[in-house]
Amino acid sequence: MPTKKYLGDALLDSVKAGLVSEDIINQRVREILRVRLAIKPIPAEKANKEITSQPTQQKIAYDIASKSIVLLKNEGALPLDLSKKPVIAVIGANAEQTMGLGGMGAGVKTLYEITPLEGLKNRIGNKAEFVYAKGYEPVTFSFADMFRKKTPEEIEKEAREKEEAAKKLSKEAVEVASKADLVLFIGGNNRAVETEGSDRKDIKLPSGQDDLIQAIAAVNPNIVTVLVSGAPNDLNVVQPISRALLISWFNGTEGGNALADVLVGNISPGGRLPFTLPIKLEDSPAYALGNYPQNKEGADIFADLVSQTEEVEKSRESKSEKASDNDPNSAVYSEESLVGYRWFDTKNVPVMYPFGHGLTYSTFEYADLKTDKEKYRKNDVITVSFELKNTGLVTADEVVQAYVHRINPSVEWPYKELKAFMRVPLNRGESKMVSLEIPVKNLQYWDEAAHSWDNDLCNIELLVGASAGDIKLRKEVILY
Repeated sequence: MPTKKYLGDALLDSVKAGLVSEDIINQRVREILRVRLAIKPIPAEKANKEITSQPTQQKIAYDIASKSIVLLKNEGALPLDLSKKPVIAVIGANAEQTMGLGGMGAGVKTLYEITPLEGLKNRIGNKAEFVYAKGYEPVTFSFADMFRKKTPEEIEKEAREKEEAAKKLSKEAVEVASKADLVLFIGGNNRAVETEGSDRKDIKLPSGQDDLIQAIAAVNPNIVTVLVSGAPNDLNVVQPISRALLISWFNGTEGGNALADVLVGNISPGGRLPFTLPIKLEDSPAYALGNYPQNKEGADIFADLVSQTEEVEKSRESKSEKASDNDPNSAVYSEESLVGYRWFDTKNVPVMYPFGHGLTYSTFEYADLKTDKEKYRKNDVITVSFELKNTGLVTADEVVQAYVHRINPSVEWPYKELKAFMRVPLNRGESKMVSLEIPVKNLQYWDEAAHSWDNDLCNIELLVGASAGDIKLRKEVILY
């Protein structure tokens, strides 16, 4: 962002002051030019003659979606048993809501999008009877509401209408659930909740979903919950009353088909959490250190950026160039290196589900951890090898993860850090020797005083496992 507001002037000042060398700038420019020169431009007469969503691309979209779905919990509810043609109540607005609707900034508009309900019908057909209930009214977003203040009377009327609508939808959903053999609750967020324009005020499931699923559980405890979200949610209500719990993300064009294939067992789930799911928001580093919520009630960065009104321009000019507590663009990261799972690990904060977590329909056994050497110099590569065996009954992928824990460091580090991982597909009963490589140079730290990368050569413990919270094997080596 080349303006006074962002990196532009700050980087220029650093170059002039000698803190950032021109050699570094030249390196970055070469990287940009290398890509530009390596890719041949499409001739104008051939460009934009064919839509990009072709069968090959659609297959890639499906493969990515099917590998990304994370199974958090399964008490024998999955794969779905369709042998007796069950009545399945599909409840939740996200079962039918599409997410690839375009947008002003980062929005992408898909040629088509298979919703969860469509995917279920595609894959199951007449092997089950589906009954759908919307259950809750999804959050909506209006640009008009950003620039127009509503009267108290309008706000009160809207609140009353929403409450009445929610009661009606909940009653219908509970009635449908009471007559079903199984409830598929499709909840989570949507693009109006997870917007680039503002931070969420909390991580609770929106639209009264917690209250709704509790009402459903009272009449039918056989619940499989699917969260269509791109960010963490508070799971304290849905987790204990769901026999199975998955996150299927905003999974694009083929998301519904991929989800259905996981639910019925055509494929084993193989996704892993890219973040920690906390027990509560207050456990997260930003909240625990007082950096969130920020002091910017009512601010909307996106609206500020896209609006070109005189009022906005004047307010920009009058703002101090120094970030303040009231600056909506100011965010403090006082956790420093303890971002994400590193915070929870280092501070021993219990979590709902750890970083890297994800179940499959199979089980795996880790054994015989070895390294190619016992001591490594700063330019060496650590090769970690171990045996992985699929001890279950179905083909599945295991995502093996290698973390590094410093035993006697000279500078402060998180308790452990992910340094290598690999997706390993194995047939039932199959074993494989897995090798992961960790270059010692990838274990460097940024020396703030010297403005350069440096080595912290010490004893380290290599931790191999299925998640940040499920370490299977350990081995100590020396960096010198």
